Amino acid sequence: MENLEKFIIKAKANGWVGAMPGGKKIGPSRLGSYDVTFEEGDFFYQDSFVGISDFCGQEHICFKNDPIWSQAYYGYTVRPDLFNGPRTVEVLRSALSAMYREGRFLGNFEFRYQECKYKDVNSGNYKKFQGKEEIFLENTLVYELQYFGGLVRK
Repeated sequence: MENLEKFIIKAKANGWVGAMPGGKKIGPSRLGSYDVTFEEGDFFYQDSFVGISDFCGQEHICFKNDPIWSQAYYGYTVRPDLFNGPRTVEVLRSALSAMYREGRFLGNFEFRYQECKYKDVNSGNYKKFQGKEEIFLENTLVYELQYFGGLVRK
């Protein structure tokens, strides 16, 4: 499974964050959900979420059709009077793309985008992890997301 971590990063970069350059948007797997998939070799990735400005979702990866990894997340706009969904998407895509270009999806990370600061603090590794990402507009917290995940087995 040494290739799993590399695939996670590639799948995330080719999914929602990268506006799906190598991924595919598919019909909803659940009523009202947005779903994106990415495949390479024996690996299959799916990200399924509901909501836009405030949202909840799950990513999972299968190897040879068996689920082996999953991540759950919930993000929300803390200050909708200062920050909106489209702006959140813009900052997140820029910050996460920069992190994936470094060849990782975990490890503390800070990124500046225009007048915003993105911050991700987490613990663990791809086998078992948890974390929180935040966006600050100047010094005001405007967005927060909590996530956790790791390997799964039968």
